[in-house]
Amino acid sequence: MRLTKTAYHADFAIYGLVVAALCVGAALNPNWVQRGHWLAAFTAAALCWTLVEYLLHGFVLHRIPVFAAMHAVHHDSPRAYVGTPTWITLGAFLLVVLVPTWRGVSFNVASGLTAGVMMGFLWYGIVHHVIHYRRPRFLAGWLLAGRYWHLRHHYSTQAGNFGVTTPLWDYVFGTVIPEDRAAPRASLGDPTLARLPERLL
Repeated sequence: MRLTKTAYHADFAIYGLVVAALCVGAALNPNWVQRGHWLAAFTAAALCWTLVEYLLHGFVLHRIPVFAAMHAVHHDSPRAYVGTPTWITLGAFLLVVLVPTWRGVSFNVASGLTAGVMMGFLWYGIVHHVIHYRRPRFLAGWLLAGRYWHLRHHYSTQAGNFGVTTPLWDYVFGTVIPEDRAAPRASLGDPTLARLPERLL
């Protein structure tokens, strides 16, 4: 759905603060064993986020009609301020990750899992924003390659390239868009993409 500029950028500030607060809380825990459990939970959740990201994007946002219709707004206007309001995503993370894990395991592990998932979500938001809003000359090689990867998702003749932060799951599930199925680089709205070295793809 369309958001105001402030609401769109709220994710970056709010999730950054929440993740920082959870990290500080874990660091202040005097029990080293619990710190280790927290770090393991954080790491596992951050890594698992890449699969969650792929599934949400590829199946929920592209195959469930009500969500697909909302996501189509982003495909129609990639540089518009489109997203899910922070209060919805934050509430979902608390209800789906924090509360059940807290009740079933411990607050320490729940805090680590929640911080890890939120960190993954924040990183996804940053990468996706940079891909669509930053000029290519300001992007490092891997982000420029990621930009072209994601633009193939937007402008290809087939569905695929659902991963934004990593192409791993597209390779695992066979949803990589071959280059011959993508629009020519120069037609993707940025002529500098035509000069992107093959080794970065």
